Amino acid sequence: MNLTYLTASDVIRLLEQGEVNSRQLLDHYYGRMDLVNEGLNAVVQQQRETAYAQADQADRDRKEGRRYGPLHGLPLTVKESFNVSGMLTTSGAPHLKHNIATEHAATVQRLIQAGAIVMGKTNVPVMTADWQTYNDLYGTTNNPWNTNLTPGGSSGGSAAALASDCTPVEFGSDLIGCLRIPAHYTGVYAHRCSLGMLSLRGHVPGNPPGDPSEPDLSAAGPLARSAKDLRLMMDVLYDPWVDVPVPPDFRTNTLKEQAKIKVLTWFEAPEHEIDERIKRRYADFTAGLSRMEGVEVHHGMPPEIQMDKLFDLAMKLSGRLVGTSFNSRQRLTASLASLGLRASRLVTKAFPEGLEDYYRAMNQSEGEQEETDRLRQEYNRVITSLLQEYDVLLLPISPVLAIPHMQQAVTRRILEVNGRATGYNEHLIWNILATVFGLPATILPLNRSNDELPCGIQIISGHFKDHITIDFAEICESLTEGFQIPPGYS
Repeated sequence: MNLTYLTASDVIRLLEQGEVNSRQLLDHYYGRMDLVNEGLNAVVQQQRETAYAQADQADRDRKEGRRYGPLHGLPLTVKESFNVSGMLTTSGAPHLKHNIATEHAATVQRLIQAGAIVMGKTNVPVMTADWQTYNDLYGTTNNPWNTNLTPGGSSGGSAAALASDCTPVEFGSDLIGCLRIPAHYTGVYAHRCSLGMLSLRGHVPGNPPGDPSEPDLSAAGPLARSAKDLRLMMDVLYDPWVDVPVPPDFRTNTLKEQAKIKVLTWFEAPEHEIDERIKRRYADFTAGLSRMEGVEVHHGMPPEIQMDKLFDLAMKLSGRLVGTSFNSRQRLTASLASLGLRASRLVTKAFPEGLEDYYRAMNQSEGEQEETDRLRQEYNRVITSLLQEYDVLLLPISPVLAIPHMQQAVTRRILEVNGRATGYNEHLIWNILATVFGLPATILPLNRSNDELPCGIQIISGHFKDHITIDFAEICESLTEGFQIPPGYS
């Protein structure tokens, strides 16, 4: 039986029908790793002996009528930054090169309780802090569409493994685009969960062991090759750590039942240009949407929502988040760095925009923190009101398609947008909205011609309306053809 590029849902159906067993699935996925991973470097840890023992047990249990969850016997990989008991969790950092996890991360535990078999871990940038994926411990991960290009980051190994069929589904994390940009660059689906829906305990970087609190801004979620698989994974993973007024329904597509679906697009912002190749594909997609019965499409955000103000807010919140783990000396150093950057701005633009506010926020006074929170709440009221009027917002993910590997200093990295140079931090811009306000974001791959790189679109909805963004992605699959296999990998 040809198992290549089957969705996780199809694999589970075959398992339940007895047409394949878990050991055969491991043979397939480890065979794929042997075939393609040397050129990609996506899967950086494997636990073959453990996985085969778990697969054999899962096969015996199924034969004896025991089924331990909806993922019973399904092999998968997870991002290296999540703890898997007995495996290294380094986040690509040399000082963690001997850090063997003694217990599973909370979300990994849910996957295992649902019957999943973790067969390996996928590559990350150092401390998950880049939109590319490379580090001194594991090396560089390449994009299956073109190995001269990056698959994005920080969940770049996850996306590359999925796009090359080294795994049927994946699980990663997202601060400001860490799931979304890799999905866009490699042509897979991804879902960043609402803040509060999935725990980040057991993720590195994150809170220290024993700290029961959850970090601000950071979220987690699955990557897949279909919207149906995102729904499957979210149904298993859903475990909110805050009260949810109306729990999402991941079992069925509830959005299909609505008489009208209202869509708002936001594809342009002053001083933040998008590659014309991306804009053309967005225009084709939204034109197709407008022709769908029951779909109403509007364009442009209200004037009170300004991208640069959102950017400033994101820098302050991100800096504050990092600063919570600093001692007094480190916070003083950050303040001095901020002052130095402000002075440098008078003579050079070599440093990324917003960096001085980022460092300053690491040592915010109580009054500054209150002002940051006030601005966030003020904007949140506007966004919440907007998402009561519209079912989904459609946004870009990155101003460019997949970029060449750039491993020089960040200040020397330049993106080219329509022949003009722009800063590397433009990766931030379109990912800020979901991060700052803790909103769900699903990435849907769009149509492509034979010579085009993948391109995704970002679907956002209200807080804890994760099922709506996934439902909308599934509805749109009739327009997009869904995931497409990279040349040479079928």
